[in-house]
Amino acid sequence: MNAKRFSWLAAMVAMLLVLAACATQAETVEVTRVVTETVVMEGETVEVTRVVTETVTKSAEASLPNGQPQARLIIKNGELAIMVIDTETAVATATQLVADLGGYIISQQIFDTQFGLSAANMQLAVPVTQFETALNQLRELGQVTNDFAGGQDITDEYVDLGSKLDNLIATRDRLRTFLDDAETVEEALHVNDQLKQVEEEIAIIQGRRNYLSDQAAFSTIDLSLQPLLPTPTPSPIPTAESWQPGNTAKIAMVNLQESAQQTADFSIYYGIMCGPWLLLLGLGVWIFSRIRQRFTTAIPQREGDSQENETHESA
Repeated sequence: MNAKRFSWLAAMVAMLLVLAACATQAETVEVTRVVTETVVMEGETVEVTRVVTETVTKSAEASLPNGQPQARLIIKNGELAIMVIDTETAVATATQLVADLGGYIISQQIFDTQFGLSAANMQLAVPVTQFETALNQLRELGQVTNDFAGGQDITDEYVDLGSKLDNLIATRDRLRTFLDDAETVEEALHVNDQLKQVEEEIAIIQGRRNYLSDQAAFSTIDLSLQPLLPTPTPSPIPTAESWQPGNTAKIAMVNLQESAQQTADFSIYYGIMCGPWLLLLGLGVWIFSRIRQRFTTAIPQREGDSQENETHESA
């Protein structure tokens, strides 16, 4: 009896898992019903549980459980490259603009270019309903050099994941019932393993649906702000001047007068400042030369007197 019951239970669990894994797309939905019947097998009364699956065709347009059409889920993104006069002012304006629209700044970088001017890269997030408004207002920051807007429709994937999630939840609830009705440890362990697997799949699908919902709720805009380089002023072409010797002579006279004045000023300045020292130096040189001359004259006289004395003595 226990072996038969376990075989039916295992077959039932396997069938539930197959039905949950083969969830249909958005166009059709499989409705699974569990029917329990009492049958007589080999003289014994056994409860047999059967799974009845019905395929219901839906309209081409995805709809909510209450029959209302599913709003389209679009992941929108855009790119803008703009030349601005003042990068810091443009960054402040873009930040305030995003805040006013209910968005936020994902990342921001301000750096210097090779011309000594500032540039910036920003990644903005705005509500999907304000995506076009944000693009239009950002274009007014300066001269647009690159403009891109795109999107990805994820409605079908989102609805399909919802159908799979409903089937897995129904399977989970039924497995919990089987777990409560298990009579042996072997049955309980087998059902518990299958229940754990289903719960992991539910968590994965639910996480994916949440991610798609968050991506569709906010749009991203990559904004590049480059400085507007000033236009260089052309240098005027010099024109040839006619020869004017009179002006040349006047310039020479002025330069001569200035050089004469500078020479006179030099002589007066250094004559007053260095004159006394030069006089003292000249006086010292004169005294030194007189003393040297006197010594130079006295030495020959002494040598002559010595020679005369030697002559008298030898005589």
